[in-house]
Amino acid sequence: MRDIEDNFSTSNVTIDLKHGNRDRYIACCLMDCGQELALLDPGPSSTLDELRRNLDERGASISDIGTVLLTHIHFDHAGVTGTLVEQNPRIRVFVHERGAAHLIDPERLLKSASRVFGSDIEEFWGAFKPVPVRNLSVLNGGEEITIGKRQFEALYTPGHAIHHVSYFEMDSKVAFVGDAAGVRTTDSYVYPATPPPDVDLAQLNESVNLIESRQPQRLFLTHFGLAGNVKWHMTEFRKRLERWSEFVRLSLDHDADDASRAQDFSEMVKAEMSSVVTPEEALWFEHSISSRHNWYGLARYWRRQRELSSGASK
Repeated sequence: MRDIEDNFSTSNVTIDLKHGNRDRYIACCLMDCGQELALLDPGPSSTLDELRRNLDERGASISDIGTVLLTHIHFDHAGVTGTLVEQNPRIRVFVHERGAAHLIDPERLLKSASRVFGSDIEEFWGAFKPVPVRNLSVLNGGEEITIGKRQFEALYTPGHAIHHVSYFEMDSKVAFVGDAAGVRTTDSYVYPATPPPDVDLAQLNESVNLIESRQPQRLFLTHFGLAGNVKWHMTEFRKRLERWSEFVRLSLDHDADDASRAQDFSEMVKAEMSSVVTPEEALWFEHSISSRHNWYGLARYWRRQRELSSGASK
């Protein structure tokens, strides 16, 4: 892993944004593209000071950033984007077309997020400011993007979110996959990310297939950082996603309310994890990621499938 990191670090820096004073939760990638610097998934506004501090340590500032690449527009990935553009109007922002409207006018996104995070949303994530249309470079998937001396292919990778894209760099063979291939903080466990409302199991598997078709040698995960052993990672991701989704599907037939079903799911995940990770790593997941949200995302998917099946049979 050290050799991979050393090679990667010649043109990229993994910035730990330390959201909520947590280590290894949100990874922003600072890219040296020759003529300019770029940021991939710059994080929420609440971690702007940490982003600035890391840039300053490297002799850079927001005024040196020319491009922001967004995998998707969830707060932990994209929340600070409007603020960055406000401070540096030269920044161009790459985003999928289904996320672009929410960057231009975040009102609906803020209302949706408020249902999850309540009145603490701005304290937790910071402000989500709009991005002017003139700063947006809108993607559909399949485009080739040139940033300075570097080239990337935009891959449309929905399943976690309908507006999710990944970026594959042909020269380095690194796929920057956001949340499309889950969370990995250790070399022993891959944790699927399936929060509501957009989770789609078929799309997730197709997206993983698309990423694998480019034969990446490494993945860059927003949670957390550079990861090798790609074939093992994708196999673990698929197996765990299938197991979790089947657990949730069956739980919908239990005589219980959703809160109890989600709690049962959390206990299952906790027990599963304890058999393969250290107690410290298990504690990190417990404090950093809500497995209950994963239950609700998968439950929404299965209920939608049942509705579709019921409608088709009428």
